[in-house]
Amino acid sequence: MRFITNLYLKVIIIFLVFSLSSYAQKRETEFLIVDSLNTPIEDAILYIKNDTNSYTLISDSKGTVAVSINPAQYQITVSHLQYYQYYQPNFLLEAGKKYNIILKQSSNELQEVIITAKEDDGLVTKSIIDRQAMRHLQPSSFSDVMELLPGGRASTPSLTSTNIALIREYKLPSVDQNKYNTSAIGVQFYMDDYLLNSNADMQSSLNAKQTIGNTSGYIGERRSTTTTGIDMRTISTNDIASVEIIRGIPTAAYGDLTSGLIKINRVSGRSPLSLRLKADGYSKLYYISKGIGLKNNWDLNVSMDLLDAKSDPRRENETYKRITSSIRLKKSFYFEDKVIEWSTNLDHNTTIDKFVYDSESGVYKDDRYESSKHKINISNKLSYLNSNESSPFRKMQFIGNIGQGFEDIKQHKLMQLNGPTAIPITLEQGVNDGYFLPIKYFSDFSTEGRPLDINLKLNADFKFNTSSITHAVDVGLDYRYSKNNGKGYIYDLLTPPIERMGVRPRAFSDIPAYQNLAGYIGDVMTYSFSDQSISLYVGTRFSTMLGMDSQYALSNKIFIEPRTNLQWKLPKFKIGQKDFQTDLTLGYGQLYKQPTMSMLYPSDLYVDFVQLNFGHLDENVRRMNYMTYVVDRTNKDLTAAKNVKYEVRLDFKYDRHKFFIAYFNEKMDSGFRSEVNYLTYDYKRYDATGIDLVNIKEPPALEDLPYEDRKTLSGHSRTFNGSQTFKRGIEFGYYSPRIDFLNTKFTLTGAWLKTTYRNTIPIQEIPQVSTTHTGYPYVGVYQSNQGYIYSTFNYNLIVDTYLPALGMNLSASFQGTLRRTEDRAFKDKFPIAYFGADQQRYPLDNLPDNDPNKQWLIRSVSATDNMRDKYGLDLQINLKASKEVFKGMSASLFVNKLYTYAEPYYRLNKRIERNKRVTPYFGMELTYNF
Repeated sequence: MRFITNLYLKVIIIFLVFSLSSYAQKRETEFLIVDSLNTPIEDAILYIKNDTNSYTLISDSKGTVAVSINPAQYQITVSHLQYYQYYQPNFLLEAGKKYNIILKQSSNELQEVIITAKEDDGLVTKSIIDRQAMRHLQPSSFSDVMELLPGGRASTPSLTSTNIALIREYKLPSVDQNKYNTSAIGVQFYMDDYLLNSNADMQSSLNAKQTIGNTSGYIGERRSTTTTGIDMRTISTNDIASVEIIRGIPTAAYGDLTSGLIKINRVSGRSPLSLRLKADGYSKLYYISKGIGLKNNWDLNVSMDLLDAKSDPRRENETYKRITSSIRLKKSFYFEDKVIEWSTNLDHNTTIDKFVYDSESGVYKDDRYESSKHKINISNKLSYLNSNESSPFRKMQFIGNIGQGFEDIKQHKLMQLNGPTAIPITLEQGVNDGYFLPIKYFSDFSTEGRPLDINLKLNADFKFNTSSITHAVDVGLDYRYSKNNGKGYIYDLLTPPIERMGVRPRAFSDIPAYQNLAGYIGDVMTYSFSDQSISLYVGTRFSTMLGMDSQYALSNKIFIEPRTNLQWKLPKFKIGQKDFQTDLTLGYGQLYKQPTMSMLYPSDLYVDFVQLNFGHLDENVRRMNYMTYVVDRTNKDLTAAKNVKYEVRLDFKYDRHKFFIAYFNEKMDSGFRSEVNYLTYDYKRYDATGIDLVNIKEPPALEDLPYEDRKTLSGHSRTFNGSQTFKRGIEFGYYSPRIDFLNTKFTLTGAWLKTTYRNTIPIQEIPQVSTTHTGYPYVGVYQSNQGYIYSTFNYNLIVDTYLPALGMNLSASFQGTLRRTEDRAFKDKFPIAYFGADQQRYPLDNLPDNDPNKQWLIRSVSATDNMRDKYGLDLQINLKASKEVFKGMSASLFVNKLYTYAEPYYRLNKRIERNKRVTPYFGMELTYNF
């Protein structure tokens, strides 16, 4: 590890010195963006793209954009809300030259600007969201962006609890969410091509079920991210130039994921000084940024934002704050038809979840919860680009980033006991005496995490022809390292936050590092003939976990992930005078998500059995004796979760009308879940009834007391590969051209989503009855426990209109659900086996019918255990508007749930009216570009 770190730092230093030498420098390429009257256009978005690189830039108040670029053919797109879109598919750019781009404005028609997600019609099924759509959406965090996906809906922010990412499913089971979180942790995030890694996240509260006052839910549980992946609240959207959300099958270059991939590209290059102020009913947001074009082909971007949110605007006790800052530097070196680009980012992210005493409740004033996370990330990207068409080699890229986190959960709790209470405080297995707690005390406890993430990626691109087939080959290596150097769980054994602590203080730094190494290769083969073409992507990713103990199933195991996408662009035919284009796309892929550090190395569980409970009015003679077992909850058979994806997509284009429909089928049978295993424990039960309570002067000695040997069954949780998440559905979208005389465009998207959640391994359950003095003697083993089938048909119709004479942009979205069903299912009544203290499994018929214990193994399965809720049509109308107030200044307003309608739903064939008192959610913002 030290060798890798030193090598990484040396690479950075070498290229830093190299860049400062300003070797082989050339002047920047400049663009002047004006209208037909030669008036500079501010805030125009310039996209420059070819096979090897892409840029997103914003014009300043003088209408200028400057960028260091390699001379070559590029695809140029310029967009602005008040002008036609400018597009040139083959634009030859030369270094040091200045280009004028004239945007045209019409009173009858506006440019084709899409303010929603654009569906890509390439090999991979994905949604692309650009900066214009971001501005119109007016998001506070990345959670708001997910509304733009097919099947997505606007929702009232919940910024004081974790926001997880779900792709192609609309919600997780509320009761058993932690058993089906693999879908969320299987969404991979990239920002400027570097990975946002959460494998070393172990920030769980020692008292996750702590409540303070009249709070809804458990404070620690609502904010835990150890099994949910990236918390979308932490991602600011202000710097985002574009987002690619891959719902389908990504190339083999991306791994350690199951559900999908989210690639975030931030603004780079010269841009005006921008200010953004936003306020709504739950939060306030402040943002400032500037892009500077320096001498000698240097580009510098700096930005900072602050989000201050509350769970309820009338209360100050539950808050969430996010502070982000970024410094991004880019340098280009030119060598004839080759270019070297070096970019480095320094990012800082701070989030603070806080819950304190509610002054109106008058109770719990001594209870506090605070979770703070500080993350510093340094990333570097070095690219070598070759624009020589005669050479098969096109690009070599090295990406490296180091992220250090400083995470702390601090809690303070008042404990008031009902009477003398003893607890075990031993750290070792064996017989021990308990410690009697004070009747009233304060408990201070915390979790300290110091996650370190290092990600290195080396990639090479090649392009060549074999016969009439064009090949675009991508090959590379991907290394990921995570280590948590925190002190872990910290609390005073003599003042615990709960009476029975199943865990003891434990340092995260004692846990081995997480290391994953992967190699990949992929080839996009394109064959064109007549007026049609066929593109085929075939790729494979090979990955393995490094440094694993040989007893783990993951040790020395190689995971192979084949992936393929096929697209056939069918011949065009005419309807009237217009061409009708059809594309057929098929996809198949296998994707693996490795277990995280908290799954591979769980805390030991301390199981304490009372052997002697001798209470007395004289505290000097009291004695509580325990037999303590230290249980290793590690599941060394745990392996990666595997998701298999299939999809079929059709894309249609006719006279600027676009429509797509896609069917997908994704099945993951080995998702991570926590289940209880029952083990047999031996202990002694001492009889203290013969003690002389009047004359006793000291605690009773164990050797003087009679006892009974006992065996009992006790359960503890472990992580298994035992959850099925089976997703299938249909996504669709229609994008109309802008109607000339109305300046209006219609966008209709939606999805039918059906997801099945169930266990794929037998579960163990002990009846909650006591038939002997040690409890119930048997554990039932059941093939299927409570499962869920969720199905919904969501729609979203967006009507947007531009009024250039007023400098105003209006849009209304009509979104909701046509039909939704939620089923509870699969709960078995009869066990497939049972076992007792001997741990031997027997069929249920092994117990005679007259055995009183047999009836309790047959579970009571009521009508509500296998029940369907049916929901009909619902609708909500959302409104967004923006107006240019002065030059460079605009004001925006949004109102969600301006109007709502919901049909009754049915449960157990009974009609139930839904709550029709829905509070609108609204806000506004000001933006100013100097």
